[in-house]
Amino acid sequence: HFVVYKVPALVGAVSAYTDCKLEYTAGPGLEVIDNRPAVPLYKEKKMDEGIEAINLTLAHLGVDTKTRGVKLTFGGDLCCASGI
Repeated sequence: HFVVYKVPALVGAVSAYTDCKLEYTAGPGLEVIDNRPAVPLYKEKKMDEGIEAINLTLAHLGVDTKTRGVKLTFGGDLCCASGI
């Protein structure tokens, strides 16, 4: 997903995907449901980073979960993994 500037690179693609459904909720707060497949313990280990990224994105979009609740449901068939 990255290329070093001015260095040759190979481009590839996969047909797998991740999707996300956003719903506003009646009360304040953030609820995240993650139905994506993942390597063992990936989602548990990366949860704090994921919540931080979600909160940064929502703040950028002007959504304050303290006043308007949000429920995010992640799905798709792209397996969550990181590192080598």
